Amino acid sequence: MSRRRSRPVRRSRANNLPLRNLIPLLLILGLIWLYQNGYFNRWLQELPDAPIPGATAPELDDGSEPEAAGSPEPVVPQPSVAAEPAPPPIEDVETNTMRGFSGSWYQVYFTKPQYPERAANRVGGIDETIVADIDAAQRRVELASFDFDVLSIADALIRAKQRGVEVHVSIDGENLEAAEVAELTGKLENAGIPVFYDERQAFMHNKFIVVDDSIVWTGSMNLTANDVFRNNNNMVRIVDQGLAANYTAKSQDLFSGEGGTAGGSVLVNPTLTLGGSSVVNAFSPDEPITDEIVQRLEAAQQSIEVMAFAFTSDPVADQLIAAKDRGLAVRVVMESRNAKGTGSEMAKLRDAGVDIHSDGNCYIMHHKVIIIDDHLVITGSFNFTRSAQEQNDENVLIVDDASLAARYKEEFGRVYQQALEPTRCG
Repeated sequence: MSRRRSRPVRRSRANNLPLRNLIPLLLILGLIWLYQNGYFNRWLQELPDAPIPGATAPELDDGSEPEAAGSPEPVVPQPSVAAEPAPPPIEDVETNTMRGFSGSWYQVYFTKPQYPERAANRVGGIDETIVADIDAAQRRVELASFDFDVLSIADALIRAKQRGVEVHVSIDGENLEAAEVAELTGKLENAGIPVFYDERQAFMHNKFIVVDDSIVWTGSMNLTANDVFRNNNNMVRIVDQGLAANYTAKSQDLFSGEGGTAGGSVLVNPTLTLGGSSVVNAFSPDEPITDEIVQRLEAAQQSIEVMAFAFTSDPVADQLIAAKDRGLAVRVVMESRNAKGTGSEMAKLRDAGVDIHSDGNCYIMHHKVIIIDDHLVITGSFNFTRSAQEQNDENVLIVDDASLAARYKEEFGRVYQQALEPTRCG
């Protein structure tokens, strides 16, 4: 920027300092600015703010992504090979990076994105609790994740393999384009762990882990640093052999190349009763998850709250509008990077008077959650899109439990408030 010419003025001696005395000060100020804006992240082993691998890209309706019964273990257990898989519960736990809550038959976890997020602060996350379960595994670990770059979980899988535990890993093949994913999966294979890469055009979009045919982890969180620490996500941990049988069958289905539209339904127990609560489990495209969601929305009587990473489903949007028109309280928060994307339901819902907002996280709001009448929760990997129903390999849980719904409702309240008062992003 050129300086404007002005009439010469008499300057004080303090303003007459040689230019060479200002250079060190300018360099220091420049280094501070570069650090604050993340230019040293590469050397701090931090992922860049944008793009965020495996999470930034919004999933479009055609399947492409211009993309971001037993007692539970402690919320943040310490790894122990000799630990029993299901010791008594303890109090709820909150760290700087996650919230964990124990119910009578489940544990549920929510990430706590901070901005700006730094690699040095990545402690106390959900990954540590997952690692504890893997370190306690004695027989088998089945893992399926759309994207996978968390080294601590990979190392836990290798430790399990070394002590004789059977381990299978499935990821979506397109993520091998990321160097960190290719390196991590190569490390697993070098340790003798078989890794299946789903090379279909549609996504292997699951995020689940099964430990010893009894413990199931599932939800919206890919096993990536971004999803664990930067993005809004949820994971539920359930100890039940019937539910585990479903996810083990799905893992084996994926590994055989029969996932997505290639094979048929593998559900062993589509409905279960856990701790007195009804749980419906389904995998798309084999089960009509969209129809299941629409039926619940049609039956809603009081309120519906939605957190949607991607939302292009006309049937779901139509039911939200119908619910609003019959007097229900309907609130929606949608990931901002997808709100104006191709096929987005944002404008349609807003024009119909639905209380809908773009999220306020500087990174990604990655939930795929619906809460109905304060007692029903729909969660999993399933985005509210046609591709999630017809093409991708996805999973969902529909849980009728007021205590679990209360936890998800609290999370919705936090996400909704941040949507109203967005974080100021650099």
